[in-house]
Amino acid sequence: MNTTENHNNTNEIYENIWKCLDKGVNDRFSDYHTFSLATAPKNIVEVRTVVLRGYDRKNQSIIFHTNNLTSKISEIKNNPNVGALFYDKKEKIQIRCNGDAVINNMDEYCKERWNKMSAQSQECYYQNISPGENIEYPEIVKNKLENKLSENFTVITININKIDWLYLSSKGHTRVKFLKNNGFTGQWIAP
Repeated sequence: MNTTENHNNTNEIYENIWKCLDKGVNDRFSDYHTFSLATAPKNIVEVRTVVLRGYDRKNQSIIFHTNNLTSKISEIKNNPNVGALFYDKKEKIQIRCNGDAVINNMDEYCKERWNKMSAQSQECYYQNISPGENIEYPEIVKNKLENKLSENFTVITININKIDWLYLSSKGHTRVKFLKNNGFTGQWIAP
């Protein structure tokens, strides 16, 4: 898939954004497989890398998994407005998504996603020490898989309100925004 085919048509750019997200979900070597998630709980912005685990084009959302004990959960509870930043260095395309994060924990949706995961992935959610806790040395952190849905397994859905697409080129950058309240119709903007 060549994502740089047409930078003159906002409809094609919008279609390509969803193709990039699909590639990110299905190809772990794609630059779209991980993204930077920004939260702003108070006056400090926190940014970390997460793995894109799904998307829902119909509902305009992207999905990732996390441990319910991480600080990002309390940050999202404090302020559900988040940002997601994708960048493909080969194609020189940046996709920024802003939206409202919804926390799913210990519900049917989590159970459905949990049952599709490998045992190796599930084991990560049975860590004996909460993420971010101070420890004396790394070897004290252990995982022990149990035969049930971990209460720490959480699915975050970001309901997208805005997409900002940027193509970097020595011949001139191209940028377009898509807003939910405008039916995600593309609007050219200065790069």
